[in-house]
Amino acid sequence: MNSYHGTRKKKKFDVLMVLAILLFVAGVALLLVDPIRTYLRNKKTEEGYNIVEAQISQNAASNNGDDVTEITFIVPKDANEVNGEEYDIFTDNEEEKAAMSSMLDEEYDNMPDYVTLKAIGILQIDSVDINIVVWDVATRVSLRYGGGHYGSSVLPGQYGNCSILAHHMRHAETNFHNLDKVKIGDEIKFTVTNGTTFTYVVDEIKTVHAYELEENLQGNITKKRRITLVTCSYTETEKMRLLVIGHIKE
Repeated sequence: MNSYHGTRKKKKFDVLMVLAILLFVAGVALLLVDPIRTYLRNKKTEEGYNIVEAQISQNAASNNGDDVTEITFIVPKDANEVNGEEYDIFTDNEEEKAAMSSMLDEEYDNMPDYVTLKAIGILQIDSVDINIVVWDVATRVSLRYGGGHYGSSVLPGQYGNCSILAHHMRHAETNFHNLDKVKIGDEIKFTVTNGTTFTYVVDEIKTVHAYELEENLQGNITKKRRITLVTCSYTETEKMRLLVIGHIKE
């Protein structure tokens, strides 16, 4: 009888040990998901940057930049996600926000399995070690691998406001991770695909709500050559948006 109870206790103990080990392994795996995803995303981002940088050099060397080859980079749609990635929806009306969010989710679902990104250039802020590719659209996929150009704004170097969005990457020093360290007077350099570099000087820094973004991002809000960089700004109570604004250095 004692032997029977002892065997049952041992089997019960063995089962509990197996469950504990499985839970431990599952916990470790969950802890590793974000670091692994970040590592893979950074590798893909670096790959894209190297392709864009090399092609810009070739374009600049070819007929003084007149013969420009389009620069593209293919990435998987469902990989290397950024925690909390979402679109900025420019309204504080909850019904409108829900409708727009649903539309954007559907748009994302209908994307092909592999997405072709098109580069418009490379953005650099040497003072805070920012050096990223900027893609021609600011979508959930493109913002994983650099910055995105806001479609209703002008292109770099043109007259008007050029708006560039990128993730803050709170726990990974990529994209606009250091944008909150930029100071008035810092230079923003934007090298477009033909090799021409436009230099802007930062003259305004401010924080706004997401629903206030649209009035700050449109291309026609100024006749001067201006650039507006946008990323998340975290406060104790809510997630705001940081805007770094500069005008062309004549």
